[in-house]
Amino acid sequence: MDASLPPPTPPGARRWRFGACELDEARRALLVQGREVLLQPRVFEVLCYLVRHRDRVVPKEELLAALWPGSVVVDNALQRSVSLARAALAEAGLGQAVRTYARLGYRFCAPEGAEPEAEGDASAAVAAGGDEGALAEARAACARCDWDAACEAYARAQAHGGLPPEELLAWGRVAISAGQGASVLEPLERAAARQAEAGDALGAARAVLLLVQIRTDRMEPALAGGLLRRAVRWLDGLPPCAEQGHHAWMSSRLALALGDLGASLRHADAALALGRALGNADVECLGLAYRGQALMALGDYAAACEQHEEAAAAIRLGGVSLWVVGWVYCSVITASRNRCDWLRAMQWTQAFADWCRASRMTAFPGTCRLYCAEVRGVRGDLVAAADEVHRTAALLAQAAPWAEGDAYRVLGDIRLTCGDLAGAEAAFRRAHALGWEPQPGLARLQLAQGQPQQALRGLERALGDSNWALCERRAQLLCALVHAALAAGEAERAREALRLLEADPPLLAPQALQGLAAQARAELDWHEQRHAEAIQQLRQAVRHWHAVGAPAGEAEARVRLAECLRADGDLAAAELELYALESNPVLAAVAGLHGRMAALRATLKG
Repeated sequence: MDASLPPPTPPGARRWRFGACELDEARRALLVQGREVLLQPRVFEVLCYLVRHRDRVVPKEELLAALWPGSVVVDNALQRSVSLARAALAEAGLGQAVRTYARLGYRFCAPEGAEPEAEGDASAAVAAGGDEGALAEARAACARCDWDAACEAYARAQAHGGLPPEELLAWGRVAISAGQGASVLEPLERAAARQAEAGDALGAARAVLLLVQIRTDRMEPALAGGLLRRAVRWLDGLPPCAEQGHHAWMSSRLALALGDLGASLRHADAALALGRALGNADVECLGLAYRGQALMALGDYAAACEQHEEAAAAIRLGGVSLWVVGWVYCSVITASRNRCDWLRAMQWTQAFADWCRASRMTAFPGTCRLYCAEVRGVRGDLVAAADEVHRTAALLAQAAPWAEGDAYRVLGDIRLTCGDLAGAEAAFRRAHALGWEPQPGLARLQLAQGQPQQALRGLERALGDSNWALCERRAQLLCALVHAALAAGEAERAREALRLLEADPPLLAPQALQGLAAQARAELDWHEQRHAEAIQQLRQAVRHWHAVGAPAGEAEARVRLAECLRADGDLAAAELELYALESNPVLAAVAGLHGRMAALRATLKG
């Protein structure tokens, strides 16, 4: 063992001195001759781990398990981190301090005459007035991604004398993952104030950025915005750092929530640029995800998909932390759902579920369950999907209040598809009360209730709204508006809506939207006595829904096709569509179509 360094110590924040270098874990800083050398977070953690275990060669597998828990990481991610650590130490002439042992791993070898200094030991601070056992439990629970147990242990440690800054921040991140962000609001506020008073600008900014995330999740934009502005005071005077990237990401997210799509895109651009400049995969992925979200809401669908696909590629290459992976998946799935891009949503939802199982990650439990349930409904299991969404709404009320209204919107859509008009109306009203606009489902309900003028007015308002989710649903809104305008006797407004749809081909890229657009065109064609064209459009709609694997959508298109064929006098073709309908496995749950089918069958028999 190298006698120039102290014996191994328990985990905790320490300061190490070797040569002209000082490695300060509490400040997360490497200083060379008193000047801070910027390190990416993962590079800093690799260096700290090797210094802590300086008495032996550390296997690559151990480093990967300790510093990339639950992530699939390619070999060169670790090699690159070691290389960057060596480059930083080279400024003090210590480029060979981190040695490679072929097929074994890496070891930190301190130079001769180094003077170690142990200081600021977090474990000792907790032991003096706290519960070291609880802190150890919290760390162990984090390692196995058991966020609820980690929160309980951190709370116990906090109650016995308080947590040091780094552990408090860890508790904050864990609480967000567990949907318990409210439990750390007061400790984080106190920590931010203490760190600001002590002159630790970076530490104060870290605590405040976690507070911003929690306040945004709780739908408290005014408080979140004030905290973001406060954080700027501490971050502006610092060299480029990951925290500035997190500030840009949270600014993008908050601007999106407030409907300022241009600002959301600018902040996402800033996060992306900073992430790439720093080589920080977390910040880069967050920038890509929210750049895609903003572009989607602004109508640049092709570019949005490119951003999301690049974020997914970055995840596959490794080095992205678990909570960032969760945010990227949620962002992409949300955009796909709003775009009615069910094939993409199904693929991403399955990938998200597989990742959660493989990584033992339980973060975002409510939103993940909502996405899976909605996809289940699209695939035809409507009754089970409605039950699951209803249960999930209660979970979201605690874990992610911002998404609770979305759950009731989805529930309303499913109940409407099943023909439960009263249940759909109750769900849509609840979604609206929670701040989530339930269009175009609400307009479809009003049409079914014989209220076309109300449906038309609601859709017009939604199309003029800057709400990001409504902007992403623009194609759905225009398709629904065609039906509402025709039912209200405003054919020219229906023609205008179709012109807007057809003027923007990327708007209708997803097959489900092509199916909806074909049904809208069919209604206008039928209204204007172009019966052959209407029937052809409905046949195309059936094919699109079948390709998506959405039996409820296919059933709706087939019923309308059969009605048009019967009215056009082609009884044999209408009977063939009825036969196809009766073999549709989801038909039993789609009660709203039963009456129309019975009327068709009676007419054909007569």
